[in-house]
Amino acid sequence: MTMQTQFNPKRLSSARIARGYTIKELSERIGVSKQAISQFELGQAIPKAETMMLIINTLDFPKGYFFEAEEEQYVGNTFFRASTSIPKRVREMQKERAGWVSKVYSVLNQYVEFPSLNLPDLSDFPEGEWDSDRIEELAITMRNHWELGDKPINNLVNVLESNGIIVASVELGDVKVDAFCQPRSGRSFVILGEDKKSAARRHFDAAHELGHLLMHLDIHNQDSLTKEEFKIMENQAHQFASAFLLPEDAFSSMVTSETTLDGYTELKKYWRVSIGAMIHRAKDLGILSASRYTSLQKQISMRKMRHKEPLDDVLPVPYPTLFKKAFEAILQSGIDGFELVQKHVRLNPKDVEALCELNPGTLSLRRGDSIIKLRYLGNLQN
Repeated sequence: MTMQTQFNPKRLSSARIARGYTIKELSERIGVSKQAISQFELGQAIPKAETMMLIINTLDFPKGYFFEAEEEQYVGNTFFRASTSIPKRVREMQKERAGWVSKVYSVLNQYVEFPSLNLPDLSDFPEGEWDSDRIEELAITMRNHWELGDKPINNLVNVLESNGIIVASVELGDVKVDAFCQPRSGRSFVILGEDKKSAARRHFDAAHELGHLLMHLDIHNQDSLTKEEFKIMENQAHQFASAFLLPEDAFSSMVTSETTLDGYTELKKYWRVSIGAMIHRAKDLGILSASRYTSLQKQISMRKMRHKEPLDDVLPVPYPTLFKKAFEAILQSGIDGFELVQKHVRLNPKDVEALCELNPGTLSLRRGDSIIKLRYLGNLQN
């Protein structure tokens, strides 16, 4: 993106929303009126230098961010989980953070070659028609296209990245974030929340978002859906995730109607899928009767396994690596990471480090800078 000499009012609104502030909250923090903030965001007034510094320090963005021209790009629907229960403020906050992912990608893409987007031709699937049989067929098509066979997927995040889908983890402070996805100008982005420290849940989240990217790109505005339509869409993505992670024939050969919770725990080691999701899949495949399914659900509640299951703190949680590897390659080539972020990414280096799974401080200092400065060598030399 290019710098401009004039203040960009859209950038103030973007930064405020990304930090989760209302206009009133920002006005109180920097000591100006709500009307003044509104005028700044509408382009009806320009902040004075002193006010601009307060905005920069409060929102924790570099100055260049607020003087950056906008780049037009196609942004498809953002598929939020439990959209009807997520406050609009949080959804908008998530969208802005998703924009950070796209921004980092567009800069890194100028220096490194990312894997090409590798999705199958789905023209043979009738648009919008996703019953259970079609979803099972789609799951098989995806596994065949990516040559996964019918074996467990040990690291779905890595599989998505290897096939050109940009994956990132986004931290929203105290706000709990389910995964969400968003198509942007020739790329597909999957954003994972940082609050779920479970490999099985992260795998299911990633597969769920893949389902949206394959089945629901014809939905251009999720907010226009009725509650029933939204529920149908979410159930379709859930069904795809189950079918994709637990192929019917392979999974069915390992499960019976008598499989116990301890048995499902052993299967979790193999399939890297939650016990709850496997039980639900067994019911959908007709392996479990309604009464047996209900009995297992009661046992799950009695053993307090709804929010944390066995092995959740044992199986390694997969994290995105593409951005981290890209930055490491760039830094090893001699390019100054601090300067790259300041001049081109124009986000807080700490935010970029968190987004790209980099160690804190990686982008915060110029090459050659040192926290330790030697004042006098005389005593050391004697």
